[in-house]
Amino acid sequence: MQAFPKKRGILAVFLTDLQSEYNHTLLEGITKQANALRYDIVTFSFFSNANCDTPFQTGEENILSLFHKGYADGILTQKGMFQKPEVRQRIDQICLESGLPFLDIGEENCDAVYPLWNDRKIFCDLVNHLIEVHHKRKIYCLTGPPELHQSRNRVLGFRDAMQQHGLPVSEQMIFYGDFWVHSGERLGNAIADGGVAMPEAVACANAAMAEALIRTLQKRGIAVPEDIAVVGYDPFMTNMLNVPSITCMTSMNYNLGVNSVCQLHYEITGEICTPIPCRPEVLEPAESCGCTMSGNGVFAGYKRDLAEQLKFAYLLQYSGMIQKISAPDNLMEFAKELHHVLYLIRRIKVFYLCIGEDWDGIISTNGSTYRTAGYPDTFFLFRQVYGSSDYEIVHLRELVEILQNPETPSAYHLVPLHYEDRCFGFLAVEFEGEQYSLDKQFLTWTEYVSSALETMRIRNYLKQFSGRIHLTAIRDPLTGIYNRRGFEELSSEIYEQSILHGEKFLLVAVDIYNLHEINRKQGSNVGDKILMTVADALSSSCLGNEICCRCNGDHFYLIGSYSYRFDAGRTHIDAIQQYCNQHLEERESGVHVKLLMSCFCEKVSQTVSLAELIAYVDHVIAQKQLEEEKQLAYWKNMNTLRQKIYSRPQENWNIADMAQMMLLSRAYFQRLYKQNFGVSAMSDVIAARIAMAKKLLADGQNTLAEIAEQCGYHSEIYFMQQFKKETGMTPTQYRTKGNAE
Repeated sequence: MQAFPKKRGILAVFLTDLQSEYNHTLLEGITKQANALRYDIVTFSFFSNANCDTPFQTGEENILSLFHKGYADGILTQKGMFQKPEVRQRIDQICLESGLPFLDIGEENCDAVYPLWNDRKIFCDLVNHLIEVHHKRKIYCLTGPPELHQSRNRVLGFRDAMQQHGLPVSEQMIFYGDFWVHSGERLGNAIADGGVAMPEAVACANAAMAEALIRTLQKRGIAVPEDIAVVGYDPFMTNMLNVPSITCMTSMNYNLGVNSVCQLHYEITGEICTPIPCRPEVLEPAESCGCTMSGNGVFAGYKRDLAEQLKFAYLLQYSGMIQKISAPDNLMEFAKELHHVLYLIRRIKVFYLCIGEDWDGIISTNGSTYRTAGYPDTFFLFRQVYGSSDYEIVHLRELVEILQNPETPSAYHLVPLHYEDRCFGFLAVEFEGEQYSLDKQFLTWTEYVSSALETMRIRNYLKQFSGRIHLTAIRDPLTGIYNRRGFEELSSEIYEQSILHGEKFLLVAVDIYNLHEINRKQGSNVGDKILMTVADALSSSCLGNEICCRCNGDHFYLIGSYSYRFDAGRTHIDAIQQYCNQHLEERESGVHVKLLMSCFCEKVSQTVSLAELIAYVDHVIAQKQLEEEKQLAYWKNMNTLRQKIYSRPQENWNIADMAQMMLLSRAYFQRLYKQNFGVSAMSDVIAARIAMAKKLLADGQNTLAEIAEQCGYHSEIYFMQQFKKETGMTPTQYRTKGNAE
C-alpha cells in the first residue's frame, strides 16, 4: 500500500482500556504535548482487554490490522496494558516491521533524554504522608512483580521514606504481588488470619490492590483506617467511590504522556524540545488513611465527570437508540439515524463511520463467508458533525489524509465495529474540550452501533431470501442485478420518491462499447464474465439506497435518490471504472474493455419526466459511441494513408493534400496523426524516404541523383543533407559501410 501524503507529523498510539481514568490522563499529556509539537494523534484501541480467544475478542483485536506505516512518523504504546501475550507480540511485530521510531511507555529507559518514570520519588512522598501526617511507624509495602521496574522503584521509594525517618525496614515488610486484586485479597486474609503481623498502615503500589485489600480487611472485621490505614498509588474514580475513599498520588500519568512524546520526538528528529509545563505530582487526600477528601482536587473533578456521565447514561437509557438505528434497511438510512443520536456522545467534535465494502458478507474477497481479519481496501465513509452529514467511497490508504484537520493538529481514536468476529469496519472520532479519550458511555454506544449493523444485515438477508420468487422475474439471471422489468418498476418509484422528498435523483448509464467485438473474437464465455464484472462494479459502488439494472445486453443503469452533498454521479463513475480496471484486465487475460458512461444528479420536478432523463443519459452515451466510431474510422483511414506513404514515398506528400484525403482540416489532421502514431505526418514521410534510400543504396545499382529522384527529392544536395541529418552519415558513407559489411 502506497503511503498517502500527510499535512503534519503523525504519532500512532496503541493503547487499550481508554475508558479508564489512567489512560484519559495519559492521553491528555500525550495529546497536549503532541499538539504543541505540531503532531496529529491517531489512537488504535479496543474496549475488551481479555486474555482469551473468543470470537468477540478476535473482532476487537482486528483494529490493530488497520495500522500501516505510511500513516505515522512514530509509534507510542504501553504493551504491559494488554493482557493477552499474543497481542503484545503482535504490537512488537508491528513496531519492528514498520521501521518507524517507537517507544514503549511501560519500559524502563534509563538512557532517555526525558525521564518517563518518577515512581521512586512519588511513592516516597506517599509513604511520607503516612509517617509525617498520621504518625504511622509499622508500615508494609504491597507492590507488583519484582521483575517490573515499576514494582522495584516503588519499593525503593518505600525504603527511602522509612530510612529518612529512621524507621526499620525488613524484607518481611515488603510483599510482592501482581498489580491485580488477588494480591490485595491475599495480604488482607493473611493479616486477618494472623499469618502476617498486623501493621499500622499498608502502602499499595496501585489502586486495584489497595481497593481489594480494604474490601478484604473490612469483610474480616478490620476497620480502615481505624485499625489499619491504607493508601494507593494511582488515582481512579473507584478511589473516590470506595468506602472509605482511597488516598493516592496524582498527575504522574499526565507527566508520563508529556515526556513520552518529547522522547519520541527526539528519536524521530534528533531535536531536543522544551516540554509543556508538567503538573506537580501531589497527594490526593482521602479517607483510607484518616484524611478527608479535598473539595478541589482530582476527586472533585471525578465527581463532576461522574455526574456528567450519569446524565448521559440517563439520556442513552431513554433515547430508544438501539431501536432507532436498528430500523433502517441500508447504510444511507442507517447513517441518517446515527446522526440523530450523536448527542449521546459526550463532547463529540467529528465522527466518521467507516464501513467496509464487504461488511454484509455479500462481496467476499477471499472465498470465506465473511471477513474476520483485516479490512478491505475500499470502504464507505460517513462524516458527521452537528448540522451536517455526507459520505464518500474512499480507499483505505486515504484514511490519514481524510482525518487530518487542515488548520490545527487533531487527535482521532479508531475503534472496531464488529459482531463477534465478523468485521464491519471501524469508527474514527475526535472530541473537544477536556475529553481526551473514550469513556464507558461511548463503549455502550459503540456496542449499540455494532448490534444494529448485525440486525440490519440479518434482516436484509431474510428479505432477500423471502423475495427470491419475485426476484426471478425482475432479476437478470446472469448478473443477479435487476433486469429491464425491474428497472421499469423501480426507477419510477425512486423518481417519485426524489420529487416527494425534494432529494436529488441519480441516474448513471454504463455501456460496454466493444462487447460484440469481444464476443466475436474471444467467445461468449469471456463476454459473460465481463458482464458479471461490470455488474459487480455497479453493485460495489452502491450504499444501499441505489439499485443496479442490466438492460439490452451490454447497457446498465444505476438509480438512486438522496440528499447528495457532492457529485454523486462522478463518484459512482470513478468507483465503477476503478473496480473494472482492477478486475477486468487481470481476469480476462489482457482483453481491453471500453466503458462509456454518463450521469445525471440533480433535484427534479414533475415538469421533467423520467423518460426524458433516461433519454438524456442515453443520448450522451450515443454521442460517445459516435465519437468512438468516428475515432475508429479515422484510425483506419490514417493507417491506410501511412501504408501508402511507406509504399510510395517518392510521391509529392504534403500536409494540405493528406488533410484533404482525410476530409479534415490541416491542424486537426496533424493533431490526429500524431495522436495515433506518435510522430508527425511529415516526419513519417521523411522516415519512409530515408528507409527507401537505404534500400537503394544497399543495392548499389543507382547513382545518388537517381536515388534522390526515386525517393521523392528534387535536389540531390537536399537529399544528401537530409540523409546525413537522419542517419548521421552521408549516402556515400552509408553505401561504403554496407559494402564493407
